[in-house]
Amino acid sequence: MFGPRHFVIASAFATLMGGSAHAALTADQIWKSWQDGAAQIGLTISAATEAKSGSTLNLNGVSFAPAGEPALVTISDMTLTENSDGSVTITPGADIGASHGDASNGGSVKMTHEALVIQASEGDDGAIVYDYSAGKLDLSYQMTSEGFSFEEEASETPAPGKDDGRFSFADLEGSYIDTPGENRIFALAMTAAQVVYEVNSDHPSLEMKSSQSTTVEDIEVAGSLTMPSELLLADVKGAEDFATALRQGFAISLEGTQGVSKGTGSASDMFFPYEMSMEAGPGTFAFSLDQDKLHLASASDEGTKITLTTPMTEESVTLSIADMGIEMTSPVIAAEEAGDYKFALKLGQLTIDEAVWAMFDPGAALERAPFDFDFDFSGKARVDWPAMIAASDAGQPEVMPEPESLDINRANVKAAGAELDATGALTFDNSMGIPAPLGEANISLTGAEKLISGLIAVGAITEEDAMMARMMMGAIMVPGSAEDSLVSKLEFKEGFQIFANGQQIQ
Repeated sequence: MFGPRHFVIASAFATLMGGSAHAALTADQIWKSWQDGAAQIGLTISAATEAKSGSTLNLNGVSFAPAGEPALVTISDMTLTENSDGSVTITPGADIGASHGDASNGGSVKMTHEALVIQASEGDDGAIVYDYSAGKLDLSYQMTSEGFSFEEEASETPAPGKDDGRFSFADLEGSYIDTPGENRIFALAMTAAQVVYEVNSDHPSLEMKSSQSTTVEDIEVAGSLTMPSELLLADVKGAEDFATALRQGFAISLEGTQGVSKGTGSASDMFFPYEMSMEAGPGTFAFSLDQDKLHLASASDEGTKITLTTPMTEESVTLSIADMGIEMTSPVIAAEEAGDYKFALKLGQLTIDEAVWAMFDPGAALERAPFDFDFDFSGKARVDWPAMIAASDAGQPEVMPEPESLDINRANVKAAGAELDATGALTFDNSMGIPAPLGEANISLTGAEKLISGLIAVGAITEEDAMMARMMMGAIMVPGSAEDSLVSKLEFKEGFQIFANGQQIQ
């Protein structure tokens, strides 16, 4: 999972533009700074020929490769021109690509562009600032993988699998800043008027074929990569090495916004063939990782609509969601003090069209209300992700998280006329090896009997199933003040004792 090649590929373009700024930059200084920066991640950057003519450095056959291995990325040519204001204009050639493996099991990536120009200038604290723009920039890839056979001794060689795709950026511009220091920081900002991506997959031996095309308007992205000066990414070969890199200061952050997105997709396979169209409103996203915290968040509050056609339904099916979001936070490396964690998920006003309801409930026994899911849990825990992954990879006993507290800030579900709501706060005693909860949770449930009756009417559950559900609810809940309502106060006490409404149930 933490192999060096993945870091090399991900960081290759970042370190291509590395180094320290000088009062007046020269083409030679830029070229040398790239070579020095690449060495930090175990790469060698070289050119087949170098020719300096006045203020212009011409490079042909530029490649970056791990020591003793074939080139990962090649650029046909590149021109670095010194300007009178102390900046350097960088113009890459038309042929930019990467490849790995062979024709039967490998792939390639190619980048093409229209008028891509990069301007390097001096920044603060010895940094180099690269401003870039392009009318259009395309990234395309092709991959071939060996076919799979369910037979131990196949009579014929299975047909290979093929995957390809294209990512196209229109009106691309932004900046890239490399700041030297004990922790070297690479900062990136990018905007694009439109991003189009197309992804195709064809695996005949698995009888699986799919395609997807999506257009996203108004992309804005900002991020940073922090590289400790003593870190060589090529030496990161496992989870423990990655933990060391994090302790040295390795960190990543990325955040951005996007406008309206539209797309189509299809799949032809033995499990779930379909055709799909999608439209979504603007959204935001964020990701960050350092030794203290992993954070992921995504949200959209202007609606998403998905239309699905499949042989499983006589008519097309439409799903719509008014707003949606997810947020996850977790400690990364175990410390003396427990760290914050959070999990929040929201799917607001999830609506299923009448064609779906009619498939299993033609008599309208269930209320046709939109579904709502809104969860927000937080607390403190000791978590060590690298140790957990290392133990799993080595087949050693599991390294388990140690929760210290849990706050149920919100747990609300609305479905077919029923509503479940819960809040609570717990702490945990980990002294016995198994987290023992202490605290209480309060639960309310309305419309349960109506929902159960509807599920019986449509054949989703039997009378016996309903009786079991009623018995379980009766064991921990009591009637509320309103009709068809239940409430419960769950108390967790020492010795794993659990009380429901004052009665001990464990």
